[in-house]
Amino acid sequence: MNGNCKLASIVVASIIILGGGQIAVAQVDWTYEDLCVEPGPPGSWDSANHQVGDVIFDGTTYHMYLAGGQTELVWESAWSVGHWTATSLDGPWSKDPDNPVLRPEPGQWDGFTIYNIAVRYDGSGFRMWYGAAAGTWPDPVYVGYATNADGWGDWDKDPGNPLPGVVPGASGEWDDSGMVPSTVLFDGSVYGMWYTAIKDDGGYGDWSIGYASSTDGLSWAKYPDPLLVGTEPWEGDNMYFPEVVPSGGGFAMWYSALIPGHVAVGYAVSPDGLHWGKWSGNPVLSPVSPCNVADSFAVMIDGDTVHGWTDHCYDVTHVTSPFEVVFFDTFETGDTIIWGRVVP
Repeated sequence: MNGNCKLASIVVASIIILGGGQIAVAQVDWTYEDLCVEPGPPGSWDSANHQVGDVIFDGTTYHMYLAGGQTELVWESAWSVGHWTATSLDGPWSKDPDNPVLRPEPGQWDGFTIYNIAVRYDGSGFRMWYGAAAGTWPDPVYVGYATNADGWGDWDKDPGNPLPGVVPGASGEWDDSGMVPSTVLFDGSVYGMWYTAIKDDGGYGDWSIGYASSTDGLSWAKYPDPLLVGTEPWEGDNMYFPEVVPSGGGFAMWYSALIPGHVAVGYAVSPDGLHWGKWSGNPVLSPVSPCNVADSFAVMIDGDTVHGWTDHCYDVTHVTSPFEVVFFDTFETGDTIIWGRVVP
């Protein structure tokens, strides 16, 4: 049933309040719509799980890129990147016959596993940034870059990988085990990367959200401090996979957070992409029992609807929310087409 969608309509709602001296109250309502991509059959490269990377529109086709592997956790086996396409946001999604389209390269810096990805389409081709490691955890995670002319088939890795600037910090720092890119945006002059930073804690790490900038997408400078860390009981010490979109004069972010036995999605807003305020009603998207995981997130805006895709207990599921409910107050206007996140 991989690639076919089936109706699973459930509404998840949370009350959210905009702080910072200007109070507004609204609901963030996400409706579970369809199951779109299931893990592959036994023995296949993605037989156990997927993580949502990005959904991209090139003017005619929607492209979905997922990281997947044969184990539940990315550092337990060799995860790779797969590609699915659709002619409608509602699917059905068809897998690329060349899957996986980006793989670890044994003996190289990305020789064991690929953690997750950020993908852009710039009108002339596709660009991908990906986090990968040479060995099993706790080997550090570095960032690589790859290109593809039309989004289909295998990607070409950059000979300069891993990229300078987005490298593990000093021992004991908040990013000493490296970083995993999740969103890359371009405003016409500067690339911005929002990533998951990993700190070695003797277990599976403490995860927070960081930022880096670049003028060419290849050489990066990290912002010195984490943008968001876990502060709420539902977040624990693990915040990761930021999905960032600009709207009006600011930015909105959905992020995953994990405590043992539960993963959900939170929401935050920012005037500049660096200073963030979390919604007090978080999480805004929670798993539906008996599932306990709503993990990784990609969004695309189409008219008056915000479409999202999340890994809901190993199945990639389509969710929707009314635009005026998610983006209101200072986040309701502005041309965001240049960022590649809005359907023209």
